[in-house]
Amino acid sequence: MTRLKLEDLAHEVMTVLPQINRLMAVELRQEVDDSATMPQFRVLAYLHEAPMTLTALAQKRRVSLQSAGELVQALVARGWVLRTPDPSDRRQSILELTDEGRTNYARVQNRMQEQLTAYLALLTDTERDTVQGALIALQRVIQTQDSGVVIDDSK
Repeated sequence: MTRLKLEDLAHEVMTVLPQINRLMAVELRQEVDDSATMPQFRVLAYLHEAPMTLTALAQKRRVSLQSAGELVQALVARGWVLRTPDPSDRRQSILELTDEGRTNYARVQNRMQEQLTAYLALLTDTERDTVQGALIALQRVIQTQDSGVVIDDSK
């Protein structure tokens, strides 16, 4: 295999990631409805890990408080997220998944995983090993070099 220049490799990664994101968005919309978005799904994923405040969610998502608030409000309106007063800070609310939110998150997550598994099944064992190694390495580098830049992907 010919080794790509770093710029070309970056371009390849930037080409594939949106394609994967689009595939996952299609699954999300088929499982929920056309108004469901990937940023909303990512919020569900964070809240599935643990309840948190809007401030913590915005920091984790690297979006403004306003953008995080809009995402959360849409999920509250769906009945998937509940806001409860934070006993340690009355200015904050704790965000957590409702039972319906947890059920829908699990259903969509499973469907996305099934779809991605079908694509990965088309790879050879060597290609799968290569993808796995690349993902582990990219995750390590990104976590190590994380600069804390605010990125607003709610649109």
